[in-house]
Amino acid sequence: MFTLEAAVSGAGYLTSALAVGLLMTTAFFLTRPEDAVIRRRLLAMVPAFFCALFVLGLFTLVVQGAKLSGGAFPSWDVLHRYLTRTQSGKIWLAREVYLIVLVPLGHWLVRQETQTWQARLLFFILLPLIASRGLTGHAAAVRENTVFMLAADAVHMTAVAMWAGGLPFVFWIFWRGSGKGNGAPAQAARVVRQFSRVALISVCLLIPSGFYQSLTHLQDWPALLNTAYGNVLSVKLLLFASMLALGVFNRFSTKPALEHLAQSKSENKTEERIFYPIGWEGFLGISVLFMTGFLTTLPPGAHSAHGLLQAQNSGSSSHAHTSSPVRQAEPPEGARVKILVPRNGQVFAGDRIPLRFALTKGKRGHHVHAYVDGELMGMFASKEGTLSGVKPGRHVLELRVVAEDHQTELDANDRIDFTVQ
Repeated sequence: MFTLEAAVSGAGYLTSALAVGLLMTTAFFLTRPEDAVIRRRLLAMVPAFFCALFVLGLFTLVVQGAKLSGGAFPSWDVLHRYLTRTQSGKIWLAREVYLIVLVPLGHWLVRQETQTWQARLLFFILLPLIASRGLTGHAAAVRENTVFMLAADAVHMTAVAMWAGGLPFVFWIFWRGSGKGNGAPAQAARVVRQFSRVALISVCLLIPSGFYQSLTHLQDWPALLNTAYGNVLSVKLLLFASMLALGVFNRFSTKPALEHLAQSKSENKTEERIFYPIGWEGFLGISVLFMTGFLTTLPPGAHSAHGLLQAQNSGSSSHAHTSSPVRQAEPPEGARVKILVPRNGQVFAGDRIPLRFALTKGKRGHHVHAYVDGELMGMFASKEGTLSGVKPGRHVLELRVVAEDHQTELDANDRIDFTVQ
C-alpha cells in the first residue's frame, strides 16, 4: 500500500509540475510570431495534462479509501464518509471540481488563434491547484504556526513546479531545433535566457522555504539519519544539490555557449550537444518530484524519531515509527496533565479532533505527546491543538508529559475515550 500511495502521489506532483511548466513556457517564452508552430504543438497537450491530473485524483481517492478499509477495495460508504466528514476529503473534492472546470478551459485554449494571453490566464488559474497540495499534507498537520507552514509549502511547491516542470519543455525545444537552421539556435538561446531568470527566482524561494519545512518536520537534524522520513529527505536534498550544481553550470556555461552559437548561426550538430546538461537537470528535477511524493506518505521525522527511540528502549522492532511500546515512565516530579477537550465519551463527525488540556510542567516536564490507540499523533508545547486524520470508530486518547529531550516520558498522563462517526 505504501509503494502504491507513494507512486500515485509522486505522479501527481510530476504531472502538475509539467502542466505548470508547459503553460509557463508557451505563455512567457514562446511569444513571437516565429514561435507559433511550436507553441500550438505544446498547447495541444494541455487538455491531456488536466485529464491526467483528474484521473490521478481518482486514484488518490481509491488509495485513501483502501487505507481506511484496512487495505481492501473501499466501499461507497467509506468513500462517502471520507469525502463528507474529513478535511482532506473535502479538499480533495474541491480540487477535483476545480479540475473539471480546467479541462474545458484547456480545450478552449487550444482552439484559439493567438493563444498568448489565454495561456497566461490559464497559467495563473492553475497555480492555486499547485499551492493547495499542502492543505492535505504534512503542512496542514503542523499544530503551531500553521499559516506560515502552509504559506511556505505553497511557495515551495509553486517554485519547484516552475523550475523542474519547465526544464523538460525547454530541453525539448533545444532537441527539436538541434541541427536545424531557420533561427532554431537563436530561439533556443532566447528561451534559455528567459528561463534562466525563472530558475534563479525559484531557487531563491526554494532554499528558505525548504529549510523552514525541513526544520519543522525534523525538529532535530539527527532525524535525517535515524528515521525513514529523514532518509528520504536526505536523498531528495542530494538530488536537489546535484540539480542546483547543474543549474549553475548551465547558467554560466551552457547559456553563454548557446548565445554564441546563435550569433555564429552554426549548424554543427556536435556543438549543439552543449544543451544536454539541461536535459540532465530536467531529469534530476523529475526525480525530486517523485521523492516529494514518497515524503508525503511518511510520518514527519519528529514523530518517527520519537517512535524509533521508544522502540529501541523497549526492545521492539516492529512498527517502530508509530507504535507506543510499554516502558517504565520516570517520576513526574510535580508534572501532571488533564484533558479538557474532548470530553470523555464525546462523539465527532469528522477526522479533526480539537484538543485542549491543562499542563503543569513540574521540574522536568516540557510538552505532551498525544497518542490515539497507542499511536503517536502529535506533540504539543502549547495547551491546545488539533488531531487530524483520525479514522471512524471508538478511540482512546492519552496525553503524556515528556521532558525536553523528546524521549523521557514522565509518570504523568491522562486518558479519555471518544468516537468518530
